[in-house]
Amino acid sequence: MPIRISAVAYQSAPYHDMLALRRRLLREPLGLVLTQVQLAAERDQVHLALWYDDVVAGTLLLVRPDAAGTARLRQMAVTPPLRGRGLGVALVRHAETMLRRLGARRIALSARETVVGFYERLGYQVEGERFIEVTIPHLCMARML
Repeated sequence: MPIRISAVAYQSAPYHDMLALRRRLLREPLGLVLTQVQLAAERDQVHLALWYDDVVAGTLLLVRPDAAGTARLRQMAVTPPLRGRGLGVALVRHAETMLRRLGARRIALSARETVVGFYERLGYQVEGERFIEVTIPHLCMARML
């Protein structure tokens, strides 16, 4: 089945599909909610949606590069039945290409401890010590473009 990845507008219908996926996969299992303040802060971020069989099956937020050229990846998720098929890899690589065009020289992210290996396979390296974010262990990771 072919996939499609594209940026979607904040508050558009696909954005709300992505938001539902993020809530279901990233927040609800931890007993957390996304607040209106958190969502409003995403207005200027790039919202990437991955469609599989014309359904939003993946999501990734991109924070544009800062003055030093560092961009950030946030809130990545792929629906569980489709994991292990290269969709997450496609989503990250698409994001890297977009961020490179926006002037990024480095990409950083906070990875849940359980997915560090995924990012390591994509060339990201752990920077610093383990920390707790949204109630679970994370590690800072980064990659030069």
